[in-house]
Amino acid sequence: MRNKKRPFRLSAKDLLIAALAIVVACLLCGVLSFFGKSDTHAPLIFILAVLVVSRLTEGYFYGVLTSFAALFSVNFVFTYPYFAFDFTLSGYPLTFCTMLAVSLITSALTTQIKQQEELQIEAEKEKLRSNLLRAISHDLRTPLASIVGASAVLLENEKEMTNEQEHALLEEIRDDASWLIRMVENLLSVTRMAGETVISKQQEALEELIGFTAQKFRKNYPAIPLRVSIPNELIFIHVDVILIGQVLVNLLENAAIHGKSLTEITLSVTLEKTGGKKAVFSIENDGVWIDEEFLPHLFDRYGMWGKEGRKSDGGRGMRIGLSVCAAIIKVHGGEISAENLSTGGVRFRFSLPLDEEAQNAP
Repeated sequence: MRNKKRPFRLSAKDLLIAALAIVVACLLCGVLSFFGKSDTHAPLIFILAVLVVSRLTEGYFYGVLTSFAALFSVNFVFTYPYFAFDFTLSGYPLTFCTMLAVSLITSALTTQIKQQEELQIEAEKEKLRSNLLRAISHDLRTPLASIVGASAVLLENEKEMTNEQEHALLEEIRDDASWLIRMVENLLSVTRMAGETVISKQQEALEELIGFTAQKFRKNYPAIPLRVSIPNELIFIHVDVILIGQVLVNLLENAAIHGKSLTEITLSVTLEKTGGKKAVFSIENDGVWIDEEFLPHLFDRYGMWGKEGRKSDGGRGMRIGLSVCAAIIKVHGGEISAENLSTGGVRFRFSLPLDEEAQNAP
């Protein structure tokens, strides 16, 4: 994978960093000179300024520029004779070479680190695409085969089958088709997360998001009671509504599909102010537990629900759905986790930081 060189462009931000570093170094040297007569501290402080600029800016230009600015500042302001240039001072060439070497070495190391980070990001994207292809080939084969088989049975035995048998096969086709639709929605979400598309955030009332999600779930799973609990106050969240809605739908459907003996699902939202104000979403069911050894890896791309890759629903795993959830929450600056409840069942939790300005939105 090649790393393309970017054309050099002056950056106002990097110029500001370089100027600010020189100003701070000058102020610090001025304060130290006021309390002492020695000027030996000045070169060291300006070398530190060169190091900081080289680390925080792009390329070599700003570090080298800071080196020249630091050198002239030390010579003109903080070395006798003061406020006059004297390039014949002892050790002056060594100071210049030291500052220049520091800027070049630091800039080179910083540039290399940033290039490695970019390559690592690209490698992660490629890995995600490869994992998706493997997951697709495995997770889509079963429902597709089931649809083909059920439809073939209906066509070949149309006259011999009873109404009840036809109804059962049609329900099986419907369920498998619904599963495929949800899988495609997940894949589209992952494509957005893995590509270069910037997510589109907007202010959304929490009550409307939860209401729409609950309505969609109750339509698909009318037999499963869903209890909803949200704060009474009007809350706005700054999110990509489609993606966060996909997270809620995925977690609710996972609870319904894998909960087995559950009698109720609870969707609740609370506000926390510890470490910054955030909304905490919780989806709980009172069904079966997740195997403890797989619980920490549930959101990994290779995470499984049961032992040795066994899936509890005849081939419909949670790998893509939960990896999608983790990626979406991460890009929104939140965290996601899962835990088994002592009373039985599983709780999925994820948090989203709240924008204080958003809470004052009309």
